[in-house]
Amino acid sequence: MTRIYLIEDNPLIATTLTDGLQAFSECDVIGTATTSDEAIDWLKANPGEWDAAVIDVFLAKGNGLTVAQYLKDNKLPEQRTVVLMNYATSEVREGALSAGVDAVFDKSLQLEAFYDFCAKLNITPRR
Repeated sequence: MTRIYLIEDNPLIATTLTDGLQAFSECDVIGTATTSDEAIDWLKANPGEWDAAVIDVFLAKGNGLTVAQYLKDNKLPEQRTVVLMNYATSEVREGALSAGVDAVFDKSLQLEAFYDFCAKLNITPRR
C-alpha cells in the first residue's frame, strides 16, 4: 500500500482526503502536517518512510511550495510529490512544477483525477 504524507492545514479537508485516499486509491495516510516547518521537520526525520507527499500550497504557517522545493533536492528518486490545492492558477501550477512536483491538482475540480493518480502509484513499501 502506498504510504502518503499529507500536508494540509484544514482538519476537515485532511480527514476527507484521508478517507478518500483509502477508499478510492488504496493508499495509507501515515502522517499529516499543517505548517511547512512541521512538514519539513517530519520529512527530514523520516526520509524513507513515505512514498508520496501530498502538499497544499496555502498552509496555516508557511507555504507548501517551500516543502516542494525542499523535497526537490531531498527525496528519493522513487518518491513522488503532488500539489493539491484550491484555485490552481497557471502561475501557481508553473511554480509548483518548477519546484519539482510530479503533478498539480485542483481540490474543487480534479479530486477524482487526483485519486486516480494516487491509485496508479501503486507503490509497494520497501521493508
